[in-house]
Amino acid sequence: MKRVLRSKRNAPIIISSDEEENEKKEKKEIKKKVVKKKIQVEDDKMGTIDKGKRKRVGNVQVRGKRIGEEHIDKDNDEDVITKEKVDECTRAKGVKRKNEDIDESNVPNGKKVRLKKDVNNSNEDVSLKRPKKEKEIDLENFSTKCVEWTDVDYICEVQNIDRQVAQNIVKLFKDDNTIPFIARYRKNMTGGMEPDRLRSVKESFDRVRIIKNRAVTIIKAVDKLGKWTPQIHSAIMSTKSMDDLEHIYSMFKVNQKRSLAERAKSLGLGPVSNAVIEGKEIPPMSSLIDRKKKELQSEQQVKEGIVHIIADTISKNKVTFDEVRTLEKASIIEIQTLRSKLNDKSKNEKKDEEKYEIYFNFKSNTRIIKPHQILAINRAESQKILAVKIVIPDSLVDRFKNYCLNFFKIGARASSLHLTLLKDSIDYAYKKFIRPLIIRRVRSELTEKAEEASIKVFAINVKQLLLIPPVRGKIVLGIDPGFSHGCKLAVVSEQGSVLETAIIYPHKKTEGSERSIKILTDLVRKYNSTVIALGNGTACRETEVFLSNLIKSNAFDPFDVSYTIVDEAGASVYSCSSEAKLEFANLDPNIISAISIARRIQDPLAELVKVEPKYLGVGMYQHDLPEKQLLQSLNEVVTEAVSFVGVDVNTASLSLLKKVAGLNVSRATNIIEWRNKHGPFSNRQQILDVKGIGTKTFEQCAGFIRILPETAVVSGSKAKKSKNPDSSPNFLDQTWIHPESYGIADEFIKSSGCNVKEIGSLSFVEKIKSYVKDGGSSFHKKFQTDEATLEVIIKGLTMKKDEDIRMKSHCPLFRASLQNIDDLTNGTILSGAVRNVTHFGVFVDVGVGRNGLMPTKWCKDQTLCIGQRVEVKVINIEHRRNRFTLELMKVL
Repeated sequence: MKRVLRSKRNAPIIISSDEEENEKKEKKEIKKKVVKKKIQVEDDKMGTIDKGKRKRVGNVQVRGKRIGEEHIDKDNDEDVITKEKVDECTRAKGVKRKNEDIDESNVPNGKKVRLKKDVNNSNEDVSLKRPKKEKEIDLENFSTKCVEWTDVDYICEVQNIDRQVAQNIVKLFKDDNTIPFIARYRKNMTGGMEPDRLRSVKESFDRVRIIKNRAVTIIKAVDKLGKWTPQIHSAIMSTKSMDDLEHIYSMFKVNQKRSLAERAKSLGLGPVSNAVIEGKEIPPMSSLIDRKKKELQSEQQVKEGIVHIIADTISKNKVTFDEVRTLEKASIIEIQTLRSKLNDKSKNEKKDEEKYEIYFNFKSNTRIIKPHQILAINRAESQKILAVKIVIPDSLVDRFKNYCLNFFKIGARASSLHLTLLKDSIDYAYKKFIRPLIIRRVRSELTEKAEEASIKVFAINVKQLLLIPPVRGKIVLGIDPGFSHGCKLAVVSEQGSVLETAIIYPHKKTEGSERSIKILTDLVRKYNSTVIALGNGTACRETEVFLSNLIKSNAFDPFDVSYTIVDEAGASVYSCSSEAKLEFANLDPNIISAISIARRIQDPLAELVKVEPKYLGVGMYQHDLPEKQLLQSLNEVVTEAVSFVGVDVNTASLSLLKKVAGLNVSRATNIIEWRNKHGPFSNRQQILDVKGIGTKTFEQCAGFIRILPETAVVSGSKAKKSKNPDSSPNFLDQTWIHPESYGIADEFIKSSGCNVKEIGSLSFVEKIKSYVKDGGSSFHKKFQTDEATLEVIIKGLTMKKDEDIRMKSHCPLFRASLQNIDDLTNGTILSGAVRNVTHFGVFVDVGVGRNGLMPTKWCKDQTLCIGQRVEVKVINIEHRRNRFTLELMKVL
């Protein structure tokens, strides 16, 4: 076969097939030489110190072992990269490479490794593709091993828990188990871990996925730039910190404006810089002066260029980077704050400044600084009230510089010029790169920990608020106080239905208080409403004075009336919501707020779940927190509270049902539709007949859904022909015992000699307790189960009717009179109720119109919770700032 080519003058040139083959071979040989030359140049640039111990495999240089060979260099076997290890490094999820062939041989699990065939198309030598380099990257900066880590490794390290427990929890989370379900029904797998601890582990579990996903994204980006190698892959996949990942990624980002190091390399100073590091002979600085180039006009400029390149290498060195983190952990780093020097502040700005007076000349060890202090400093800094400084100890700086000199000891020992250039480079690297990196990381980690702690406090407070015991069997009069728009009144029955509403204007001089007194007292007498719930919003203090005076003057005789202050946070938000409009179509939102305030003491849980938890306002700097994390944590807490209290599936509202573990809005809606269409559920198994509820959902929610005999009466006309032929009631459905344990529970009841139909009665509870007492420590073995499961069964069988976990909390504090802050003196003993808990102290309502602060140091190591009653002593009063300080005397 012949082919015809034409010259520039269009004269035909005839080439035979033999000549064509020879030409191809010559081109291949030339290409091989070019490739080898490029590799040699790159090796010179990389400055490998231990070249004698390295071997080349195609386009990849490894230690000790050549791909396809069985020989192993035993002197260096711990650094050997086998083909399997290289293959493992290449298996990054989602990494795509262009113009490459795929060799799937010897790849486990069918995962694809993208390989490049040798230039001679031979199948004997196949090696990893070496990407083109737009920017020089020293592969010695990266680990040569794939140090993979798992979610279990991370959780064990961060949470400091047993590895077997960590494995169990990870498996439970991966199987989509909820925290309430795990905390109550899988204690044997978690070592009895509490929900708050499980939530913390879940945060670490979620963080693993974020880090792993970010690592994959960075690998894709690096690969797209043509800079992927097994070593780089290993460095990225072995990193457990988002900050560290971003630092590694910064090495490869292409900036529009080139760095000083890149500019110095473009001037030809790269080889000289490598020679300095490797201790090789370097030419005189004067010989590198180039008058034609603006940046090489003097020896000083030449030295600066070399320093910039070496400093850049130091800052991007993975080993150096790890050493900096080690030095951070071993050093005492301080945070200092000073008052900002800005002048001409307005009155409001000066008033804001007063809040941060304690930080005008403040310093603290970053290891012991409190979360609230960090959040306060951050807020004041953003408002330009404070200037913040991170103080790095000289010992850390000295140790870092000595470490770098030792790391580059070959170069440092070569000559005085080598040593000078290296020292200058290390100084510049610390000043320009390492110090800012440490400062950013310290501030970032402090803020992250402070935010996590604040979210945790917020979540705990919300849970305690939800678990305040209900005031049952009382008709409640709710008051939403106000001035110009009046005080809105709502009388609510024992079941929460609205009986009557009204508006009074006790603070308007034109109308006077006589009419307001008559309306209020008539409502109390008409409905025998001896409990008044007063919202703590605008005009609360004035309305409280109004109520207190009425009680003192016996205006409500013969009824013994008392009132309590109710936190109305979120009530106005709920009153304007679509859910409120659906329930109260024709009512004024202000009246709806009064209804909500009354219901909040009748059944706090049922009413508060209607409000987004972020509006409940019981946190610490919650408005400065990352909203996504805050909402996730709060929603989990609400789900935990609702689930642990339990809901009656035949009477629960959508607001409650959707918060049960395993359920959501759609599933809860389907349950209510089924209930409306077919009548009450007669047993838990019927929940499986509801659309959208499968075995997994049933497993998660079944233990938290109750079916009480008094609400499970099914009329004949509404009885459903269930898919489950057995629709007869099961008395265990009114307990928190999970259906998966019914067999053991039935055997336990039978063995105790009790009748299951008497569950919840006093006699049944006493018999079970007596039986358990006589059982001994190995009681669980008799029923072939674990101790944790049997404990749940016993607790479920020993609970009285209408008993739930809220009974352990404290009821609202009711009053018939009040004091004023001006009436207080140091040493006054008062009783009050805890309203908020923070890291710096506890806020207590003592009935003077403003909560007093009880600093942590005056809490006497007591762990207090919202709603708890305490006896306190006044130890300091600041009349100018209208605040006072308390000391705990005892918990009531």
